[in-house]
Amino acid sequence: MGIVGGFGSWVFRLVIEVIFYLFFTFPNLILDFLDLSSFNWLPFLIAPALGGVIVGFLTNRVSKETKGHGVPEVLEAVALRNGKMNIRIPFIKIVASATTIGTGGSAGREGPIAQIGAGFGSLLGQKLGLPPKTLKTLVVAGVAAGIASTFNAPIGGALFAIEILLGESGGTALFIPIIIASVVGVVVGQLLLGSNPAFIGFPQLEYHDPYLIPIFIGLGLIMGILSALWIKFFYKSEDLFEIVTNRKLKIPNILNPAIGGLFVGLILVLTYFATGNQWKMYTVMGLTYLPMDAVFQGSLLQGPALDVLLVLLLLFFLKALATVFTVGSGGSGGVFAPTLFLGVMSGAIFGIILGDFTSKANIPIPLLAVLGMAAFFAGTGRAPLTAIIMTAEMTNDYFLTIPLMIVVIISYVVSIFIEKEDIYTLKLIRRGVSLKDQRKDILDTLIVENAMTPVEKIKSISRKSRLEEVLKLVKDTNHQGFPVIDDGKLLGVVTLSDIHKAIEAHPKDWNIGNILENKPKEKMIICTSKNASLTQAVVIMEKYDISRLPVVEKLENNQLKLVGWLTNHDITHSFISAKTTSELDKIEEYLVNYPDIIKQ
Repeated sequence: MGIVGGFGSWVFRLVIEVIFYLFFTFPNLILDFLDLSSFNWLPFLIAPALGGVIVGFLTNRVSKETKGHGVPEVLEAVALRNGKMNIRIPFIKIVASATTIGTGGSAGREGPIAQIGAGFGSLLGQKLGLPPKTLKTLVVAGVAAGIASTFNAPIGGALFAIEILLGESGGTALFIPIIIASVVGVVVGQLLLGSNPAFIGFPQLEYHDPYLIPIFIGLGLIMGILSALWIKFFYKSEDLFEIVTNRKLKIPNILNPAIGGLFVGLILVLTYFATGNQWKMYTVMGLTYLPMDAVFQGSLLQGPALDVLLVLLLLFFLKALATVFTVGSGGSGGVFAPTLFLGVMSGAIFGIILGDFTSKANIPIPLLAVLGMAAFFAGTGRAPLTAIIMTAEMTNDYFLTIPLMIVVIISYVVSIFIEKEDIYTLKLIRRGVSLKDQRKDILDTLIVENAMTPVEKIKSISRKSRLEEVLKLVKDTNHQGFPVIDDGKLLGVVTLSDIHKAIEAHPKDWNIGNILENKPKEKMIICTSKNASLTQAVVIMEKYDISRLPVVEKLENNQLKLVGWLTNHDITHSFISAKTTSELDKIEEYLVNYPDIIKQ
């Protein structure tokens, strides 16, 4: 998997560069050739929106799993499906995320690379018919290899996979294949991409003065607060974007990335006009790390302190907005690199304000920027060991681990106090998928999609159905409730109890539509998604005292499409099947480990 992950990382970066050439470099060459160089800003405005059109089609019509970060989808596959992923994911993800990033979107390569590596691992495991435990190992190893090759950080890549994907369930037996894949991924990455680190030209960092310790503590506190607020801001902005575009303006989901891209284009144009040929040093594109390099090297810190502070503040807020418009609108890209960007800028801002306030000229701003980067990621992704070790690897300074431990642990604790979930798991929870203690309960490892009765086998009624027709359907099927569907859209659920109440109150001329109109709104549609766990479905059914639950997909304009029907019988059947399979797996594993038992 190390070879596959490292090679996949190289292909992904190559595709990004090709797309950037097609959308930016080549159009500017044409404009220069036509003596229209004054219009070189046009690609910055148009490219993100065009990229959004392509990505919107891919993520809404071809592979919905490739929408967004990438890491939450891998988390879900590892936790709930033993690493089983759709085999087309890595191929579509390469194109979708490369288009998002290559056309100027503010998104990171790392999340997509994690999903690409995981997807290739899952593809290989499924084609070879490997058992679930081995398949999961391949998926996690693919993530480690991809991340490690990207940052030239073998230990950091392995820790990322272990901390983020496995959490407390990661047994030591998995460490060896993950570390091997990570190391091999770095070797392959160096052969194909060179041995240059992700960030170029780290200065010699000084951090041995005792007076810096209170500064490190203060930085950790600030980064913990900012990282938690970033998580909240990101998802609140995502909700606001959906409310405005889908509910207010009735714009189809497929166009959301293009609209987000248009706003990103406006930010890029403003940056281009303000900075001219130096735009790469000030850009919020996900394509380059040059703004962060400029902070580390000090070139972005030259000039009057107030001017530098305003520039860094502007970069921070523009990057946050551009990331929301890119990823929050439905684009395909990671939040790892934007998180690092925000950490670098906020660490440098902290240093400038502190230096100005204390009148100290020797505040090591590049050092605080590096520490801020690690602390901001630790607070956002909740992977403190990864933040510490990967930063030390990227700076090639392992003595830096002491100040790193101070700021990272403080940021980690403070962030959890403010926001319980990290930026990856919160996305799953918002979709109805919880990973809390999912390995302790069989129902938590089973998803609704695999247990439900598919919509093709469901008896449904329409709002025009007469009450006597439904009563006959109850008698013929022995079912007590039916979904009400018109034009493929779920309008609600009507039970036998609803019908009896309607007959008693209105014995004549009532149909199903009348029942729906008189139902309280909060009881109209109680439903779940196909990606939810069975534990979540059981909680919903117990809360509302129902024995059946519609399984839906969200359509454009907030309408619902019925995809399945979950009953108590379905849940019981799935539980028994999973329990039996689990016991058989234990017996099979025992026989493999102790083959002599077969002879007895």
